[in-house]
Amino acid sequence: MTIVGENNTDIMLDPNGQPVSDSSGDFKIVSGDACWEQDLRLEALTEPGELFYEDENGDEAYGFGLLDFSHAENDEFTQKEIEQRVKNKLSKRTYLDQRKTRQKISFENGVFRDYVSVSKQDAVDEYNVELTTEEAEVVSE
Repeated sequence: MTIVGENNTDIMLDPNGQPVSDSSGDFKIVSGDACWEQDLRLEALTEPGELFYEDENGDEAYGFGLLDFSHAENDEFTQKEIEQRVKNKLSKRTYLDQRKTRQKISFENGVFRDYVSVSKQDAVDEYNVELTTEEAEVVSE
């Protein structure tokens, strides 16, 4: 699996995963921070094994796999499992400062929410993601 780096370029996708076109009809592109932020959002929404071309397993597989917790009991062990899974998936991105990663997990109406804040190495800007066992919402600050 090739991890999107901090200097990659990709096709810009809208919130529904559809390509965005520019005024000339060509695909808009994203690069730099916007590229890895888009990839992080997409991986958070993906289940491991969902991509037909993906053959990696475990932490190296693309996708956070939070649907595994969609019917789990809310207890300390489950919350630790979610925290560790997200931490392991983020650790593939070596340009992120793991020491600055913050997570806050909550449970309401049968849904786990993990509020994640990440930052690049030697950067002060934060990138915030709300992961849930239903969907992912990404907010960049």
